[in-house]
This record gives sequence, C-alpha cells and structure tokens, in this order.
Amino acid sequence: MNAQHLEYEIAGALREINGKYATLSDSERKVADYVTANPKKALHFTVRELAKQSGTSQAAITRFCRHIGFDSFNNFKIRLARDVFDTYDELYTPNLDLESETSPLAVTHSIIGQTQRALGSLEALIDEEVLLQCIEALRSARSIILFGVGASGVVALDLMQKLARLGMRVFYSAEVDLQLTVASTLTANDLAFIISYSGETEVIVEVANQASKRGCPIIALTMENHNTIQNLADFKLRVPATERIYRQGAGTSRINQLALIDILYSLLVSQNLDASIQAIEETMAITHRKQSRG
Repeated sequence: MNAQHLEYEIAGALREINGKYATLSDSERKVADYVTANPKKALHFTVRELAKQSGTSQAAITRFCRHIGFDSFNNFKIRLARDVFDTYDELYTPNLDLESETSPLAVTHSIIGQTQRALGSLEALIDEEVLLQCIEALRSARSIILFGVGASGVVALDLMQKLARLGMRVFYSAEVDLQLTVASTLTANDLAFIISYSGETEVIVEVANQASKRGCPIIALTMENHNTIQNLADFKLRVPATERIYRQGAGTSRINQLALIDILYSLLVSQNLDASIQAIEETMAITHRKQSRG
C-alpha cells in the first residue's frame, strides 16, 4: 500500500479507501492512490477528468466508488470534502468539476447560462420595501463606510465610486486592519455597508460586531442563507446562494452583488434626478480635465 495513505488523519472517504484498499482491483487502486495523494485536486474533477488524471477509465471510477461504499461519484466527493474541509455541508464543497482543455465555446455557454440563471434568481429575492429603506439610510447617513474583502471588496469599490460621483461622503479601503480600525470608530450617525457573500468571513463578522456595538446602522449584502452578518444587520439585501463558498473565485455571486449595487445606484439617481445629474456632470468634468492634462 502506498505510504501516502498514512499521511492523513483518516475519516470519511479516505477511511473507506484505506479500509478496502487491499480488496480493490489494480485500476481501482490507481484511483485510490491518486485520490489519497491529491484529495483537494480530486474534489474539482469530473469522472472523466479523474479517470484521465489517475490513468484509468470512467468505468473504473464508477466501480471504485461503489466498491468503497458510495452509490455515486458526487456522494463520494461530498464525503471526501469531509476529510479535506471537516464539513458535510455541500455549500462548502467545490462545484468546479474541472476538465482539461475545455473548449472556449463550452466555457462561454456554461458561464452565460449560469449568469442568466443567477440573475433570474436574484429578481425573485428583491424586496421593494427593503430597497427603499436602504436608500433612505444611505441618504440620511453622515458618512457611509463600506466593508468587504476579496471579491466582495471589488463590489465595495464599485459602490464607493458610484456613491462618490453623487457627492456622498463614502469611504472604503481594501486593507483589512484599516477596515477593523474604522469599524471601531463608527457612531450612530454613520452607516456601515457590509458586503460578504457567505456572511461568515471572520474579519467582516468582527466589523459587524463593532458596528452593532456602537449603534451604527448596518446594511448587509450577503447570500440568502442564514448567516451571522445578516443577523446583525438592520437592512438585509440578499443574493441567491447560487454557488458554494469554496470556489476558484466569485462568479455569479459577484455578478448578483454588482447588480444589486446598480439597482441601489439607479434608485438614488432617480429619486433626486436634478441634483444627481449635476453631481455626475461635475465629477465627470474633473476626471476628464485630469485625463487631458495627462
């Protein structure tokens, strides 16, 4: 038996592989050796790709899964995720299903289809009353402080640019320690706008705790599932749980977040159209002058 089988604290799928390794066929042992040596990679693969990577066949993958006690490849991957991430929750397991050399047309079709489905799901979650409450909170705040890290930080940066163009006092920094520092100085006159798809990112949860402790109103933009940040928020903006937490990078979740930001921005503009147009023209003029001098 390959020595690499002994390197892991065995549980879930890896324990089943270990216990039944001696009874596996030669081709099934190749699958077992690859999975045990590369458990994180294996989580990303389709049946076809795992067969390719392990030097076996799709039929061998199917036999391997059944031999070690799983009725499907997907159930095997869920249990394997328990070994890698210590969780049974499918939300926290990869949904990539990667294959080598996927064609540009196939990737294009897949991404566009996912985006269309995600935006359709978002529309069903929109609550008009919550949107209007958020608009009022944004307009009445002395200053608006945006919080988010990673892909959520990209969304926060987009929102900062939009609010700044309307002449609103808004601040965002991608530096985590600075976000925590600013959170510790919030007051009831400010507004914390917190963006986190999972609603459980440790540093952002602490930001929400700091804002709540200081009586600062909170707008939370998170996924629809129950989460800590949403529980602390005064105003809850929700996007569909269209992708799992563990992923190669935010995809449909980021698109949905950006769409909600665009909705808020359009509402802000339309509710005070004359002043908004003037502010947009003034900010456009100054940026265009800078570009011309450059």
